[in-house]
Amino acid sequence: MSKEYELIGDDCQVFTGELNPTVLTGDGSKTLSQLVGGDGKGFFIVQAKGESSFFPTGLNVGEMMPCDGTEVLAAGDKVQKLELTLMGDASGWSGSVSRSEVAVTRLKHRWNKYRYGKSDMSLTINSITTLGVSDTAKGTLGKTFKLFKKEADGSITISNPEDLPVYFVGYIRKTNLPGETNAFMFAQITISGSGVGGALGSAQSQDLSCRLTGGDPVFYSIDIPAV
Repeated sequence: MSKEYELIGDDCQVFTGELNPTVLTGDGSKTLSQLVGGDGKGFFIVQAKGESSFFPTGLNVGEMMPCDGTEVLAAGDKVQKLELTLMGDASGWSGSVSRSEVAVTRLKHRWNKYRYGKSDMSLTINSITTLGVSDTAKGTLGKTFKLFKKEADGSITISNPEDLPVYFVGYIRKTNLPGETNAFMFAQITISGSGVGGALGSAQSQDLSCRLTGGDPVFYSIDIPAV
C-alpha cells in the first residue's frame, strides 16, 4: 500500500499528446520495447484485445494503459503509443464535473423529485504566456491562433491551429521517487476557448477552456516500486 501524502499545487504537471501512427501487434513473446524498437516505456492506447489479452479486465478498447516496456502483449492485442509533450508554460489545471438534473415531479408529490442525466466535465488549463514556448505550434497560443514567426535571420514560419482533439494528462502528483505514487487524470479533449492579454503588475496569463471528446476520463494512481 502506498503511503498517505498530502498534495500541493507544485506537484502538478500537464502534458498533451497525439497518437503515433504505428499500430503495434502482440505475438505473445515480444516485449513492448521490442515491438517499439527502443524504449517501450510510456502510455499506450488499446486498439484491440485478443482472446487471452494481456490487458486487465475492465480496461476497454480506446482506453490508456501505462507501461514500463517489459509487458508482453498477447496475440491479437494491438496498441498505439502516445507521444506526449510537456506544456512548459502551464501554471495549473482544474476539472469540474457535474450531472444534469431532470425534474420528474408529479402532482401527487409534495416535494420536487429528480433523476440524474448525463455527466459533464469542463476543463481549464492555466498558463503563463512564455515567448519561445506559448508561441510555437504546440504551445497554448499555437493551439488557438494562426502564428507568424520571423527569425532574426529573416526566415518566416507560418502555422495554423489544428482543430483536432488532443490527449490530456493532468498530473496532481508527478514523481520518480521509489515507493511514491504518480496520480493523474487522462482524457481526450478539444479546446473550446482561450484568451490572451496582460495587466499591470501581474504575470501575463492565458487560460484554455476544454471539453471532453472520445472516451470517458479515467483517473490513474500508479505506485512506483520501492528499491
